[in-house]
Amino acid sequence: MANDAQERELTDKVTRLIQDRFGGDYHRAFAHYDTNGDGRIDRAELGRLLEDAGIGNWLTRGAWATGIVAALDADKDGTISGPEFEAVMNRV
Repeated sequence: MANDAQERELTDKVTRLIQDRFGGDYHRAFAHYDTNGDGRIDRAELGRLLEDAGIGNWLTRGAWATGIVAALDADKDGTISGPEFEAVMNRV
């Protein structure tokens, strides 16, 4: 996905976004970005989260999203489920 510095920056920015906009509530943040309500965040939905967190730009954000989904998608369905998202955020 990313080198250690990029991973730390990603984690810091997403954590800050969730703290600032959602009071640190990861469930609320997940529900906000799960725009179709299917219990999963796909690449497009993740792209919006990354944009809001200030990660990447219009040119690189898709590559970020692809790498993140590949790294976090434990069940290999091409999306990030609520439990997959929560497991990562709980490690922060």
